Amino acid sequence: MKGSGKAPLVGLAVGAGLVTVVLGVSARWPVWLWGVPAAVALVLAVLLASARSPVPEPDPEPGPEPEPWPEFETVAAPAEPPWEETRVDGVALPSRVPDYDFHFSATVWWRPIPNTTGLVHADPAGLAIETVLARARQVTELEVPERLDLVRHRLNGVLGTQRPDASALVEAMGGRVDLRLSEDDRTRLGKLSEVRKSEEVWEHERRQEQSRRAYLGDDVLKSPGSAVVWWLARHDDKVREAVDMIGPLAQLSAAANDEDVDGLYEHLVPYPAPRPVPFLDAVAPTPGRREDDGDDGDEGGPPDRPGPTEPTGPTRGPAVVGPLTELLDDVDLVTDSPERTVYLHRVAQATDAAGRSEQARLIRESLLGDGSGLPAAAPDPSRTAGGTGDGPGVPWAKVGGAVNGSAVNGSSPGRVPGPGAP
Repeated sequence: MKGSGKAPLVGLAVGAGLVTVVLGVSARWPVWLWGVPAAVALVLAVLLASARSPVPEPDPEPGPEPEPWPEFETVAAPAEPPWEETRVDGVALPSRVPDYDFHFSATVWWRPIPNTTGLVHADPAGLAIETVLARARQVTELEVPERLDLVRHRLNGVLGTQRPDASALVEAMGGRVDLRLSEDDRTRLGKLSEVRKSEEVWEHERRQEQSRRAYLGDDVLKSPGSAVVWWLARHDDKVREAVDMIGPLAQLSAAANDEDVDGLYEHLVPYPAPRPVPFLDAVAPTPGRREDDGDDGDEGGPPDRPGPTEPTGPTRGPAVVGPLTELLDDVDLVTDSPERTVYLHRVAQATDAAGRSEQARLIRESLLGDGSGLPAAAPDPSRTAGGTGDGPGVPWAKVGGAVNGSAVNGSSPGRVPGPGAP
């Protein structure tokens, strides 16, 4: 440190010690409180005054100047051959879908590569085209024909950089790519796309229908109880209606499971199964069933119905006459009354019109006393149908849907025709 540099520091240390002594004496501080700082400042001033300044190092002497780099002559690179241009049009390139080819067109730029082998090619432009086509084929054979525009842009990006051919004689690149499909292929692809979409929609709808059928058949309609619980869950505020729906739901559950309605719910079913009526079976038996059919070889009909010669009911008459007589007694039609006679005439006429002539003959012979078996004359309508004759009229009854004289076969109302009447 130089002398001019340490004098201020020594003076600053001596001044700090004197200030501390003056303040301690005037303020009557303890001696140790102002004596210690004053001693430290004095020691510091002595150390700074006795310190030696460092000797400055001499400046280095300048050496000899470096020799300049030798100058080399720049050799000019050989001029590159110019790019030449050719065009390729309508070349079929395969796609990922068999028999659907892309029609490829593009501009090809190429130039020869200098080589020391001395090899030359007779048609370097064709070699460049072959190189570009090979690179384009690597792209198209992985793409589907439906993505025509996407493949065209991809080819423009891939073929835009120059690449040497396999023999390293030319380097080529392509651009201005045009990619097409034949019109027939475009039409077929459109139809296939529509069919594929429709089939996919139909398949989803079929699976949805199967799921709903399985849900209804295997869960909801598995039993009448589960059907009622399902209905009540969907209409939780309609308990009274749920009670009314027990019968229909029981019938629906039985139909879904190909079973008869459980006896527990039969009285609740709104449309019970039809029961056989012996009278109707005797008057108009089911077509194709012979009266002598039976498992035991008897002359009668099925086991649950008496045969034509077996006595039926209290009348013990023929198969038609017995049930009819029982029916007339059940409805309180007195024997030989005009009402009973009119009723029998109508039944005989309806049976004859239904193609059961033998049964109609039995009715006429046994109950109307007509020995000929032909249709007999009906009683006077003025006395039997509420006419204006001398005796009181009798209202016509409603039989099998025939009202006021309407025949069973749908003819107009009227009197029962007599013999020989049409």
